[in-house]
Formats: sequence, C-alpha cells, structure tokens
Amino acid sequence: MGRIPEIDRLPMIDEHLSHWQQADALAGTPIEIVTGYGRTQLQAQRDAYHAKAVQIQTLDETTLPAVRGERDAIFGLNAEAVNGVWIRLTQYKAMVQALLGANHPLARSVPNLGVVTPGEYINILHRFLPHWPRVNTALGAPMTLGTFTLANLQTVHDNLDLKIDEVTDAETELGLGREQREVLIGDVPSDKREQAAIIARLELYHAVIEARFPGQPIATTLPRIFPEGGPALPRFDFKNSTLAPGQEKTLVKDPSLPNAAVVYFKEGAFEQTQPYSATPGSTNAFTWTGVTVVDGLDAMELRDATGRTIARGTFNAGLVEV
Repeated sequence: MGRIPEIDRLPMIDEHLSHWQQADALAGTPIEIVTGYGRTQLQAQRDAYHAKAVQIQTLDETTLPAVRGERDAIFGLNAEAVNGVWIRLTQYKAMVQALLGANHPLARSVPNLGVVTPGEYINILHRFLPHWPRVNTALGAPMTLGTFTLANLQTVHDNLDLKIDEVTDAETELGLGREQREVLIGDVPSDKREQAAIIARLELYHAVIEARFPGQPIATTLPRIFPEGGPALPRFDFKNSTLAPGQEKTLVKDPSLPNAAVVYFKEGAFEQTQPYSATPGSTNAFTWTGVTVVDGLDAMELRDATGRTIARGTFNAGLVEV
C-alpha cells in the first residue's frame, strides 16, 4: 500500500488544483509544468482517478458479491437449500441404493461430494455426470430425484460454468482496475513511478512554483503531497502455508497495536481483508480461499479501521501456532 491512504488521495489532488488556480491567477496566464500539461490536464487525471475508484468500488462492493451470490445459489448455499443442486446430490446415493440395491457396484461407487467450496463446484458435478447415465442404463429407465433428472444436472453444470466465468472475469477486472489506479496515482518509490503519474506531476509542479516564485507566499503554501513523515511502520512476524489447492493459511504474530482492525492479504491481483482482534503477543491463524501463492506472499499487513496501514509483515519460517 502506498504512503497516501486512499481516503486522502482525492482531497490532496483537489488542494493542488485550488493552489494551481491561484498560481495561474498570479502568473496572469496558465502555468504549464511541461508542454501541454497544466491545471486542465491535472483535472482530467483527477477525474480519471475518481472514475477508476468508483469502478473499483462498484466491482468490489456490488458486482462481485452479486455474481458470487448467484454462483452459490445455483449450487446451493447449503445441503438444505431447495433451489440448489447440492440438496439433489445428497439425495442421489439413497435413491441409487433403493433402486439398484445397496450391493450393486454402482450403488457402492456413488461419487462423494467431498469438501464443498466454490472452487470445487464444477469438479463435484463432474463426478456425478458420468455416473448417472450408467445408473439409467442399469435401470433400463431414467432415474429421477423427484422431478430432477440427468438433463437438469447437465443444465445446472452449464449455467454454473457460465456463472463461474462471470466471477473470474469480474475478479480479473477488479485486480486490473486496482493496478491501473495505482499506476495513475504513482504512490510508489520514485524509481518505480511512471513519469506521467499524478504524483510525479505534482512533484514537478512544486519544483516549478518554487523556482518561479522563490520565497513568495504561493511557493511557501504549497500543499503537502505525502503525509507528514514519522517513524518506520512496526513489523510483525507471519508465516503462510498451503492447506489445499486454492486455500492458504497464514499465522500472524500480534505486534500489540491497539488500533489494528483488519489483516490484509495480497497475492498478485488477489486482495482480501479479514477482521482482526487478538490478544497482545498471541499468534493467530487466518484462512484465505481462492488463492495460490507463487514465490512468496506479496503483502501481509495490519490496518486500522480507516484502511490505513499500521504494520507490515515479515515472513518467519519458524513461526508456530500456539
């Protein structure tokens, strides 16, 4: 996470836009810090940043929860949900045994649901789809679970497959949008910052104003770009390990910070937070689903209730759960 909290970025840019307007009035002509870049261009970048932030918020808080909810509803929120396929799959074994006898090879080889997670939905259906036609052949007639047939199961599979693609597309769009937002603002170390990023332009604006109006109020009242400097952020130990494909576990050693409210996990485009509350100095476990860590976790942080980073994690292979 950058040095400027997300909530403070637009106000910081707006302060510079107001200051630039005053500088233009003082100069008597629009000030360009490079050819073709003046206050109007900063305003355009500010508007683009705001639009990207709105897009990200919509994806994160509306679109993704909706399509994930639709995906889960197709499979079933639990084994009792009458509109999902999960309840039908729990009825399958008893029906096969009742129709073919408990000792029939097909009754003794009924697929198992296993662990039901979104990442396993399609794999679970794939286990039942080839088994059901064999049951129909053995019976000499289509088996039904109430009104639910093999054709219905295939339709559920196809609909679920499409909905999973929608979720993946939205997750990809969200990750890309976040990266585009960060490139646009440029809140990274200077050697990694794009020259056309907003912060790079503002730093140049500061230099131009200080050189053009040395010692004058317009130069001595330049808005701050970054928050006031302070001591380095505290560090805490963490260790991550893979529990199962697509499921990661992290151990976090509490650094005794009273304002820690959430723990933040980042691996590539995957970003997620969980509520954080811990006994000072304790070691706590968190489970993250839908992610595979490659070459080490990108970031593990503790944040306060406003989303501000207050501590950063350091990998410690020797950390153990207590």
